[in-house]
Amino acid sequence: MPLGINLFGSGHTEEAQKESAKEMVRDWQRKLRSEVRGVDRSIRKIEQEEDKIRGEIKAMASKGGDPKSVQMLAKSLVRSSKAKARLYTSRSIMQSAAAELETTAATMRLSDSMSKSTEVMKQMNSLVRIPEMEESISSMKREMMRAGLIEEMMDEGMEDLDGPEMEEEAEAEVDKVLEDLAVDASLRMAIRPQAATATAEAAGAQSVAALGAPRRPVVG
Repeated sequence: MPLGINLFGSGHTEEAQKESAKEMVRDWQRKLRSEVRGVDRSIRKIEQEEDKIRGEIKAMASKGGDPKSVQMLAKSLVRSSKAKARLYTSRSIMQSAAAELETTAATMRLSDSMSKSTEVMKQMNSLVRIPEMEESISSMKREMMRAGLIEEMMDEGMEDLDGPEMEEEAEAEVDKVLEDLAVDASLRMAIRPQAATATAEAAGAQSVAALGAPRRPVVG
């Protein structure tokens, strides 16, 4: 229900309604800024963990460690890098949404109702599709919908972060991670056959799934 239409009760003046609506927008801005700070903390935590894993890889490689263990650590670096990239994206989106809300609050000085914002709607829907942000942003999105700032959009689905394609991509990037860490070429060569085997197994699983899928009848 849009703000300004019986949301605050008939006893409230138009001016009181505008102030209540603007305060709601300010509250969303505060929440978004708080989320941005939380994202910054998460990024720093990931970076600290990445430094630790890099140290473990170097130490293990210098002692001629087990190739499979080194490979697993390198894959964890690939995954954490992708998680960090999603957090950077979410931070940028939240900063844009907070700026858009600032504009919304300014325009409300000329109107007693909250106009729908297509930009905020797109930004909030982008955020809830980022796994790390889904839980914290969903409740704010529902508040905005009830207030009439945004509408529900059809769920476009969430990227499968643990599917075969993502696993294959992580496998492909392992060698680059090890090369960047100056890991001995012989150890990297020992890891490559394992990566190739894992990729082939993932591709085989996809083929089996495709064969098991029901076929559509051919229409003559």
